[in-house]
Amino acid sequence: MQAMKRQAKQIIGLSLFAGACMAAGMGLSYRWVGKAQTDAPVTVDAKDADRLPPIAQVAEKLNPTVVAITNTSFVKNRRRSALGPGSGDEFFDWFFSPQRPQPRAPRNQEDDVDRVVAGGSGVIISADGEILTNHHVIEGIRGGEASIEVKMSDGKTYPAKVLGKDKELDIALIKIDAAHLPFAKLGDSDAAKVGEWVVAIGNPLGLEHTVTQGIISAKGRSLASGIGSFLQTDAAINRGNSGGPLLNLRGEVIGINTAINPDGQNLGFAVPVNQVKNILKELHTGKPVSRGYLGIRPDDLDKDFQASLGVKEGVVVSSVERGQAAAKAGVQNLDVITAVDGQKVTSKEELIAAIASRRAGETVKLSVIRDGKAKEIPVVLGDRREIEKAASANGAEDDEASPKDADGKELNLEKEYGFTVAPLSAATRHQYGVPEEVKGLLVTYVSARSKAAEKGLSEGMVITAVGTKAVETVSEFNAQVKKANGKPLLLGVRVRGGQVTLAIPAK
Repeated sequence: MQAMKRQAKQIIGLSLFAGACMAAGMGLSYRWVGKAQTDAPVTVDAKDADRLPPIAQVAEKLNPTVVAITNTSFVKNRRRSALGPGSGDEFFDWFFSPQRPQPRAPRNQEDDVDRVVAGGSGVIISADGEILTNHHVIEGIRGGEASIEVKMSDGKTYPAKVLGKDKELDIALIKIDAAHLPFAKLGDSDAAKVGEWVVAIGNPLGLEHTVTQGIISAKGRSLASGIGSFLQTDAAINRGNSGGPLLNLRGEVIGINTAINPDGQNLGFAVPVNQVKNILKELHTGKPVSRGYLGIRPDDLDKDFQASLGVKEGVVVSSVERGQAAAKAGVQNLDVITAVDGQKVTSKEELIAAIASRRAGETVKLSVIRDGKAKEIPVVLGDRREIEKAASANGAEDDEASPKDADGKELNLEKEYGFTVAPLSAATRHQYGVPEEVKGLLVTYVSARSKAAEKGLSEGMVITAVGTKAVETVSEFNAQVKKANGKPLLLGVRVRGGQVTLAIPAK
């Protein structure tokens, strides 16, 4: 009996002990889970955060690879007042050292020329004297014949010849007759990160071998040329820095400094060196750079396009140029391009840079979403040098159409979409300069507070299509608006020089 009692006590004790352990474990687990799910700020455990970047070492090592470039152009004589102080060429005032043209006494009105001097920077990239700089640094000023001189860090000067140039990317390759020169290594601009330390060396305002430091402020910036995807930096860059190197802390060239924004401070831009490496072979040969061309007008996929097309990421084809590469391959208006040769694109700048890095005649594979379905479209690229010719042809073709059917009454969309339309008439065609051959509906009013106004729709524009459906009458337009069922309207709009697509959301 006593043995049974002892056994019962042992069982009860063990049970109590096990229960206590389980309770403790659950409590610890609860606290651990609670701790793991607690929101916390983002922090960085940076290595060597207390050490200064080796700016001095980069400057000391790379300074001998940076040169000063003098561009002396001989320009046909103009009236002296046109070349006097305060009336210089704005473009060259922007990029070059502020040196005024040096006047000389005219001999006669027929053969007299003016000597115009400007300057920039460059970086040596080979031991035998090849130098990268900007196209605008070596370009003949005001159409004059340019003579290029290069000054080394030790004061020696050499005449230079131009091997090749690319105006669109603003890059040129020149060469001096020298050997065993110190030269810089071309790095990998794709590997550069926003926030990374960089060093700029150049000759701002004629002050030779000036070193400035900063960080990469952004990547993928688009500038006026429309083909580059530029690096932005806050390293101080001024007139005369053009053509000089942007260096990482390993002393590698990751960009060629090319422009500044005068409306702000420390807003400098550099051509990524990987884009330069893509054309080096052609620059060596002196042949014009062949750059691929799709023949579309791309647009970023904003929330309104996303809502209408049901696609979250990519680039919208706003219009397709007739007879060009994309049209020949079957690319259609409102296709969404998501990748080029498997390389994802999320903005029109990325798409333009991806295509511009290919050569005319190359075949690229576009990943496209059309009507919710994924497609792969191979496209043989055209030549970007034909872009102006194609744009002119496209504008002319857009004007070719049959007479307008002017039935129906004015449709008032102001309540839902913030604008109104009406059939084209002889009077409104004359008023807004719409050719007789153009078909579509005239935009008669756009509310200043509407999304339509924000998107760029304005009175006098002609709507030629809703989505992929061409519209000529109010009834056709009404039918397509009803199909949208409150979603953003995808309007094909005729503008000067071609056609665009605007996504107009409801109010």
